[in-house]
This record gives sequence, structure tokens and C-alpha cells, in this order.
Amino acid sequence: MSRVLGILGGGQLGLMMILESRKLGIKFLVYDEDPEAPALRVGDGRYVGDSWKELIVKSDIVTFEFEHVNPNAISEAESLGKLRPNSLTIWLKQDKIREKVFLKDHGFPVPRFMVIKAPEDMYDAFNKFGRVVFKEPQGAYDGRGQYYVMGKSDLDKVPMKFPLLAEEFVDIYKEVSVILARSKNGEVVTYPVTENYHYNGILLYSIAPAGVNEEVANEVKEIAVSLAKTLNYIGVLTIEFFITRDGEVLINEFAPRVHNSGHWTLMGAAVSQFENHVRAVLDLPLGSTELLKPAGIVNMLGVPYDENIINKILAIPGTSVWWYGKARVRPRRKMGHVNVVANDVNELKRRIGEVLSVVYGNDLDRYIPPWSRA
Repeated sequence: MSRVLGILGGGQLGLMMILESRKLGIKFLVYDEDPEAPALRVGDGRYVGDSWKELIVKSDIVTFEFEHVNPNAISEAESLGKLRPNSLTIWLKQDKIREKVFLKDHGFPVPRFMVIKAPEDMYDAFNKFGRVVFKEPQGAYDGRGQYYVMGKSDLDKVPMKFPLLAEEFVDIYKEVSVILARSKNGEVVTYPVTENYHYNGILLYSIAPAGVNEEVANEVKEIAVSLAKTLNYIGVLTIEFFITRDGEVLINEFAPRVHNSGHWTLMGAAVSQFENHVRAVLDLPLGSTELLKPAGIVNMLGVPYDENIINKILAIPGTSVWWYGKARVRPRRKMGHVNVVANDVNELKRRIGEVLSVVYGNDLDRYIPPWSRA
């Protein structure tokens, strides 16, 4: 009889998890509050509203594709011993202050930070750090809920709702991520380090392998594996890092799931992050993370479906399009992505440039405006 995997969350990550892993003979059940969620279209069972209870009962194992899912479903799945990864990761990720304090308390390198509980604390943070990024602890992602204070006058732009997380502004040389898969018995496989490029606070494109030396690559991988062990993690875990201009390695944040910066594994790795997550949570042997050839992705953000654009992208050698089929288009919303591979990194970057030109032309701000204008 086929194993049954329940997925809480029906977004594009669940969609790709199912499409990549159905070949393993697994049955997938999907829950989402939105009846138009992409993964609901491809699941073997669709669950909306309060029907997550039935999903949990019918599943051998329950996982999630996004950390902001129904907390009652998470609690129920864990109480039955079915949840992977564990709820600690969700609890930490649902509050940026909790996440940062946990990382610091466990000895992981993070930017200097303060917890802001009153207006006077904001000035203390500015006086201490000079340049500060204030972050809302809940619901802030893809650049949303972040406020950059480069001078004292910028403090007026920060909302007076507390608590806030205040981080020292980091002089970033590169932003990279490490994606790994860890099994129940502690086996870990890591993908090559990925280099990420953001625009107005949201990931625009990624490249693997990252342009970092072997020493830095080994350091970020060691930190990532150590964090996975500390969390007693099962599944795919993503850790985002800042590499400073002084060569310091700092954790920005982690994601307890498959991740946007790992979409390149769909074409560039022997086994994708999506299949390896399914393998890990179902106690199947982990697959090879070998880089087959330089690979990258371009996010299609706020872009409506256009067959002419798709045709132009597919005419570029080494490309493949994943369109998520979301019901509504909004600025900054991830509507799809383009996978790109090439024989060398220089050719990969050239092809990524071509894709960016096709998707956005010279009008990036139209599709990816700052949050203040979105």
C-alpha cells in the first residue's frame, strides 16, 4: 500500500513537492484555507476549511510547505507523532525575536540586535548601531515589515507598535543560502552553496554554485548542519547567510522547509530539494545533492501569464518554466519561476540576464515595487 503524506499549505512549494515526488508512488493529501491554492489541484485528496482533521487521520506523516499554517493542525499532528519537521521550528519562525534569541543563545553567529519595547529603545538602538534595520516580529517576509534607518530622521518612518526587532545594518558582500536534508537517523546531505540576489527586499534570482571560496563554503555548511542537529530537524532546512565585506559569516534567518533559493535543484541537482524533503520525512534514503551543472532561477514576480513571454523564455537555451497557476496577480507575488542551466557560470549569468530582460524589460519597479508603494 502506498505511503500517505499530508501537506499543510497548498502553495507552489507543495505543488512542486508533489509533482517532483509522485514518481515514488506516494499518495499526497493537501490542506489549505484557500480553495484555489495551487497544490490542491494536484493532490490525491483536497482539504479546506476545518477538514485538516481528516487529513491528519488519513496521513502516515504530516509535513508543511509554509510556516504560517493552522496552529491547531500542527499541534494535532505532533500529538499523534506524525509531524515532520517538529513544531519547534514553526514556533521559532513565527516570531523573528524568538528566532534571533534562540540562535544567539545557542552560539550561532547573528548580527547584533536589540528587542525594542518602547520609543526610547529605538533611539538607544540607533545610538548603539548607527544604522539599523527595524523588523516587525510577525508576518514580515520578502521585505515586508522592515524599516531601514540610515539616519536619525528615518526613525519617523518606523511604526510605533511594539515589540520590534532592531538589527545592526550589515555591510553585505554577498547573500548566500545553504539547503540541506536531514533524516531521522541524523544523516545529512547538503546542496552546493547558493548565491542570492534581491531587489527591493525580495529574491529576484539565485545562482549555484555561489561565488565564494572553499573556506567560506565549508564554514556556512558546517553552521547549517550544526543548526539542523540543534533543532533535531527532519526534512529540508534552509539557512540564509550574510557574508560581510570583512569576511564575517552571519545567519540572517532559517526556513524550516523547501525554499525559493533552492528551486535551481529542479534542473541543476541529481535529486531536487523537493524530492529529498519527501524522502527525509518518510524515512527513505536521501538522494544525491551533486551539482550536475551550474544552475539558477529567476522569479516571476507580479507578472501575469503571457504565452508570448513564455515562448521567448523557452527559446533561451537551458531554460524551463514553472508556472504556479495562482488565481490572482499582485505586485511582488511569486507567480512562477524560470530554471536556467549552463555549462559554466559566466554563460549561466548571461542566460539569466536574458530571462530578466524578457520577463521585466527595463521596468522592474512596476512588478517589484518597494512595500511603501505596493
